[in-house]
Amino acid sequence: MKKYLSGTVTGACLLVVFQTAQATSIDVSAESPGVLWPSLPSATVLTFDDLPIGSLPSYQFSGGTLSGSGAIEDSSVVDKYAQPAADATSFLTVSYPSASGAVQLIFANDENYFGLYWGSMDSYNSITFLKSNEQIATYSGTSIANLTGLVANGQQQSASSNRYIEFNLGAGFYDEVILSTTDFGFEVDNIAFGDPPSPISAAPLPISEPGTLMVLGSSLYGLALVRRRRIR
Repeated sequence: MKKYLSGTVTGACLLVVFQTAQATSIDVSAESPGVLWPSLPSATVLTFDDLPIGSLPSYQFSGGTLSGSGAIEDSSVVDKYAQPAADATSFLTVSYPSASGAVQLIFANDENYFGLYWGSMDSYNSITFLKSNEQIATYSGTSIANLTGLVANGQQQSASSNRYIEFNLGAGFYDEVILSTTDFGFEVDNIAFGDPPSPISAAPLPISEPGTLMVLGSSLYGLALVRRRRIR
């Protein structure tokens, strides 16, 4: 688990998802071709490079846990999983060794930014955001492709289906993300999460105690002058 800097966000799109009591606006964007890292400098990034190759029943990291059906790999197996384009490091393949399944990320704190490098995006891959066990939004590979101008056709080396995808919830928050698939082939890397700090407006400076005494003294002196004039 490491923190990294990244490039510039491009292709921003907006999706509004209605909930029972409120609407949450989520900005979905795709980084430029070849960018493997999030654009948020303060984001925490899960690279999976410190994990052994093989099945991943659970993984505890600083800030949360990942569990479910998945595996850490660093190569490709035909019709099973594929190394994301331009990514020479270990990555997470969702559901493997099963054809369908999911991994669940539960976060210790509320977050409003999420990103991941999505390799060979497929229509049957899905990302779901939840808050307090209530679903906020679900995106299929097809919906992400439509929002960002990409293609969810599973091409392993094409920039149109291998891209860093980012989700900004703005004033909304999530505490759980589910990555799921109904068939082989949902490869991700460099999962990022964070809560960008809101700008804090400067509060008025309090009057220091000496200053307060001076103001009080001036006020009393003024009252004394007024009283003397009235007596005369």
